[in-house]
Amino acid sequence: MKNVKHFVLFVAVLLSNLSLLAQNQEPSFFIVETMKVTPGMDAQYLKAEREVWKRIHQERIKLGLITSWSLYAVRMPSGTDRLYDYVTVTVVQGWKKVENPYGNMLAGDVEKLLTKEQLAIANETGKLRNLTQSNVFYGVDFVAADPKATTLAKYQMINFMKVKDEKAEEYYNMETKLVKPMHVEMMKTGGRAAWGLYSRVLGGEGQPFNYVTSDFYNKWEDMAAASDFQKILAKVHPGMTAKAYEKKIFDARSMVGQELWELLDSAR
Repeated sequence: MKNVKHFVLFVAVLLSNLSLLAQNQEPSFFIVETMKVTPGMDAQYLKAEREVWKRIHQERIKLGLITSWSLYAVRMPSGTDRLYDYVTVTVVQGWKKVENPYGNMLAGDVEKLLTKEQLAIANETGKLRNLTQSNVFYGVDFVAADPKATTLAKYQMINFMKVKDEKAEEYYNMETKLVKPMHVEMMKTGGRAAWGLYSRVLGGEGQPFNYVTSDFYNKWEDMAAASDFQKILAKVHPGMTAKAYEKKIFDARSMVGQELWELLDSAR
């Protein structure tokens, strides 16, 4: 019942947001699928994604079914008890395309794209990995140091947030009005390439997290780039202390986990 209630709330918020957009502008949805690879099958799995499935995704882009597809390796946390090893992110424009991101593509269409060897690999993909979860996220906000950048950032620090339903508006305002301007200013000094805020569809109170923020970096060393926090805080939020700034953040949400993803391949 809670999930139904949360979905109704999500649709209401989505429709409200859509009313503010131009008629020809569609919101972005992100289909995030997590993969646990069969032990010893990493090389075969990556070959399947890069040489076979990527060709299918490129055709989906050509047909206007999806906007992009990306393959990530989970760098941190690591270890044998990690819940998943790889992540694919498929972006679609508009809620309607979430229902069927493969459109009317049939087995015959796929056979025309692939060689017999590639088709055999595609049919064996289930033996190479387990698709552990598939979730949909709504792109709430995004800002990049270079809006005209044509390449994707190499690394993403994924921050998983738990927000109580009654604090949803407070959390949104905190991220977009308090924290986002700080990120924008920090981007001017180098380091971070972009920042994004995403809402999990059907991410009700029973779920471990319902929002995600992502910090994008082009290079590994960029993650350690230092910024003068106090100076930036004084410029962006004059008169606000670091303690008051942090309290607004912690009061609005709980960060329940982090992951570091590395981009391996993509189609756009």
